[in-house]
Amino acid sequence: MARMLTNLKFWGLACALTWLVIVTVIITKNPDAALTTH
Repeated sequence: MARMLTNLKFWGLACALTWLVIVTVIITKNPDAALTTH
């Protein structure tokens, strides 16, 4: 676990996946939100 806590690549990937999931959920629930993000 300690090795993962200091692994920037792991956290970068985790943050990227989390961000993609959040954006996907928002767009799925509110298609109009996709237009305002750009």
